[in-house]
Parts: sequence; structure tokens; C-alpha cells
Amino acid sequence: MEETFQDRMYLGSEAVYAAIERGDYQGQGTAPIEAALLDAQLDASDGEQPKQ
Repeated sequence: MEETFQDRMYLGSEAVYAAIERGDYQGQGTAPIEAALLDAQLDASDGEQPKQ
């Protein structure tokens, strides 16, 4: 079965959550977390084919 956008977005957001739990963003505010989530969304959308 092919991975969907939702699958890739879930995995990306789980990676960001794990980084938060490890304390990777501690003391940096929300900006790097927001950027990481946007990167995950961009990465997730890279696998989608444009509709014609």
C-alpha cells in the first residue's frame, strides 16, 4: 500500500513531538517547533503528484 500525505505528515509530526519530549527545543520558544512542523508538512507534500 502506498503512503499517503496523512501517513507522511503523521510520521513527521511524531518526529517533532519526540524531539520536544527529548528537550531538543527547550528554552527556544515556539518558533523552531513551528518551523519543524512546517518542514514536516512540506516533506509530506513532496510525495504527492499534482492533479491534472
